[in-house]
Amino acid sequence: MRLYVDVHCHIGTTITYDPAVGQTTGRCLARMADTGVVAAVVGPTAVGSSQVRGVLDTKDQNGIIVRACRQFPDRFPIGLALIELRHGQVGVDALEETLVEGGLKGIMWHPSGMTFERQLYPFLEVASLGGGLCLLHESAARTAAYAQRFPNLIFIVHAGVGEEFELCKPLDNVWFEIVQRPIGSKSDWDLPQLINELGSERILFGSDLPYYDYRILQAQLESADIDETTRDRIAFHNAVTLIQSVRPDWEPPQEAAAAPQNYSYEELWAPKEAGSERLL
Repeated sequence: MRLYVDVHCHIGTTITYDPAVGQTTGRCLARMADTGVVAAVVGPTAVGSSQVRGVLDTKDQNGIIVRACRQFPDRFPIGLALIELRHGQVGVDALEETLVEGGLKGIMWHPSGMTFERQLYPFLEVASLGGGLCLLHESAARTAAYAQRFPNLIFIVHAGVGEEFELCKPLDNVWFEIVQRPIGSKSDWDLPQLINELGSERILFGSDLPYYDYRILQAQLESADIDETTRDRIAFHNAVTLIQSVRPDWEPPQEAAAAPQNYSYEELWAPKEAGSERLL
């Protein structure tokens, strides 16, 4: 089995789905073990998480990631902190505490219809003090603008297609992930074309666990009309290079971890409904 390193993984629960969708650290490790994923960049659920107590809920969600990274530093070499723009300066202060005391190395955010760039700047500024990764679930155009304003941060953007994609290509601190589908549920990744446009050195694999059955994406990568060296770069080596730029002390495991318990197939891979690519 080919080894993979995942740059887009969530632990926690999204309560705005019915039924709620999520995974524990243990189930995440079991899914990784079942598919050859030896390590992952991990963060809380990026949208739809509980906010009953506001910033305290966000701190608790980030605490789950802190504990996962401390308990399994080889499997989760980089943890990202969830941010919520609605928390304002209180959220900025909480982020600084999480990054400094919790040891997380960047931020994760989902716009959810909010596109207030200036409200994001204070969070990005705090993250840039220590460097690290940003997974913002943003458009290529906005990501390019953030990357130019904050050169000390590395941004991961959905590779996608379109003219705005061109804005990110010249920026060394923007990397490109293949995750789910490029432009919706009916499309597949054209990896030869993507490699022709970008080269193969900054393309990364992302699972988007616990929302998506990423084995579909692995199958696309394994069957793509590309050479084995490029396949290995996208699955494994590029992510190792990226992670080591932030964590130079980290060495990637050379085999998948053992699952913490024996889950049934349905517990790991049951779809939300018949034929769906979404996990329950």
